[in-house]
Amino acid sequence: MSNHLNSPQLYCDPQIFDQERQGLFAEQWIFAGMAHQLRQHNDFIRVDLLGRDVIIQNLRDKLVAFVNVCSHRHSIIHDAPSGNRSLTCPYHSWHYNAEGIPTGIPCKKAFPLVTANPEAYKLQSLELARAGDFIFLRVNPGEQTLPSFLGDAMGFLEQVSAALGTCIDVHESSIQANWKLVIENSLEGYHVPFVHRTSLAKSSEIQFSQDEKDSQDFMPETGHSAVHNHANEKWLQRWSRYQKDIGQWPFMFEHYVHQLVFPNLTVTSFLGYSFHVQHFRPLAHDLTSVHSSIYSTRFDGQSARGKVLMQSIQTENIGFTHQVFDEDKTACERTQRGSAQASRPSIPGEIIEQRVSDFRKTYHRLQKLK
Repeated sequence: MSNHLNSPQLYCDPQIFDQERQGLFAEQWIFAGMAHQLRQHNDFIRVDLLGRDVIIQNLRDKLVAFVNVCSHRHSIIHDAPSGNRSLTCPYHSWHYNAEGIPTGIPCKKAFPLVTANPEAYKLQSLELARAGDFIFLRVNPGEQTLPSFLGDAMGFLEQVSAALGTCIDVHESSIQANWKLVIENSLEGYHVPFVHRTSLAKSSEIQFSQDEKDSQDFMPETGHSAVHNHANEKWLQRWSRYQKDIGQWPFMFEHYVHQLVFPNLTVTSFLGYSFHVQHFRPLAHDLTSVHSSIYSTRFDGQSARGKVLMQSIQTENIGFTHQVFDEDKTACERTQRGSAQASRPSIPGEIIEQRVSDFRKTYHRLQKLK
């Protein structure tokens, strides 16, 4: 039963989680961080890539990624989650270059094998590629390029990257639920009137068109699905009164967009004046860390009144986002507990939960379940 697309075992079995680590999260391109975090030489971030402790570092304007383990006696190289220091092990001060080759070894005469062939002792590297500001890693080398993997999502991420301004909120929290359950929750609006009755449901009624033809789902073969909900025309008319004060911004549109970048990244925005980037990090078969960043965009021709107005909108947006997260957390944890007791497959609805079904089909295909 564990191989059925809708099997509850897919969310509750530790062995399946381990298979994901060795399969999906090693074979596919996985979002790992933002390049703007690595502007200076020696800037680094650490990434948990499903149990792999990985360094991404700027070494003289080249972004590189290595498993965070010294070749000498296997000490961790960087302890902090981010910072700026050379790629040097703190234990015995072995230093590595941008290729991960040890180039500085104290008492090097004591290591004749290493000095004779230092390339044989380089750090374990990972493939790294970018879609604008978004950094992706791949553990196992493969033939598929990042643009091929992303498809149309590549252009979207590049447009978002060109529009990103200041990061106005960072929030990280854990949810006691499988990572797939947490992502699937974000892919459907069926639960919104019930789980988000006083938050998202209210704002959606005001800001979004309620005409079904104004909501479009995009589910390409890549699995990077998206939904566009057109803004309510009357709301847009009221919004236009403030347009002169607010100004112009790089990536303007008249809808809400929710873009999944399979398997565990979502980017959402309404009108393009801010962007919500969520990264879902699997920690265990029943535990997921959610890293959430909200970015403002850059404005041209914004008046002093418009600046105050936008600051008010952004402050409200931050509180609203945290409330929605807490409501979703309760729903996901409730579903995880139920899945652990379920004996039959779940039943995704047609159309209203089509993105969930698409996610599961993509997962099944790329995880190579039979």
